[in-house]
Amino acid sequence: MKNQYLLLFFSLVVSSFAYALDESEVIGRIQALDWNYEPAEYTLENEKSSVATSFGDYILIGSEAHKYMRITEGHSGFKPDAVVVRVDGSNQDAQVTYTFHDIGYVKMDDWDEHIDPKEMLDQIKKSTLESNEIREAGYPDIFVDDWVEEPYLDEHSATAYWAISGHTGDGNSFVNAKALKLGRHGYTEIVWMGRREQFSSAENSLAPSLAAYSYKEGFQYADYIPGADKMAAVGVGALAYKLITGNAAAKVGAGLLAMLVLFAKKLWFVIFLPFIFLWKKIKSRFSRSNFDE
Repeated sequence: MKNQYLLLFFSLVVSSFAYALDESEVIGRIQALDWNYEPAEYTLENEKSSVATSFGDYILIGSEAHKYMRITEGHSGFKPDAVVVRVDGSNQDAQVTYTFHDIGYVKMDDWDEHIDPKEMLDQIKKSTLESNEIREAGYPDIFVDDWVEEPYLDEHSATAYWAISGHTGDGNSFVNAKALKLGRHGYTEIVWMGRREQFSSAENSLAPSLAAYSYKEGFQYADYIPGADKMAAVGVGALAYKLITGNAAAKVGAGLLAMLVLFAKKLWFVIFLPFIFLWKKIKSRFSRSNFDE
């Protein structure tokens, strides 16, 4: 029944943009992915972290997650370590990506120096418009509307948060909430995607995803060894600015310019998954007992 559930789900999803894509081909590609739905703790390919899933979670790891994003986004700009789709339970319909970046220990002393929400919003709007020019035919253009939550840094948990609202050219509204969870050797980018009405705050919406993700022993932020471990070329403020806008912060030196080689020439800033708008239609056709089979 689970496979049938996914098949119907993907059929509805693909039909939303099938006018430019071959429906049967896309369904076949998605079905062929190695979906895991057993509740478990899954070690990611970087060997430094893991994601715990619960009932109602479907997860793809490594290259399977890359393929999923390529199919759903229409480009290869996103290559997460894992993708989790929540089909039941709390925070249902939302989807989350996890991506670890091994850039070294990121300090937290430059946040106020680089974070200017108004200027950054203008930059991300411009960058997202540019990304629409590269997106393949058949995928909707996306547009950024406003901050739902301006960037802020929780030094206690070594995590930065922000959230933006947007809409697509075909009229769907969405929210992207993002967290940067710092670790001993870099940071993990955690992106929550859902509908506007599902969102309460970046911290609350991301809380289950952050709780599910953990650095393994010896790789947490507090495990950093001064003088022995690699230090990142930038602090979390300059890093957040770059990830939000796609541009280097104004007050940076050669360190950030050197780090830019780690990023693709054309960064992708906003994720839109058409899947999140179709769960209710699918669920209405199934009872809980059928889903469990």
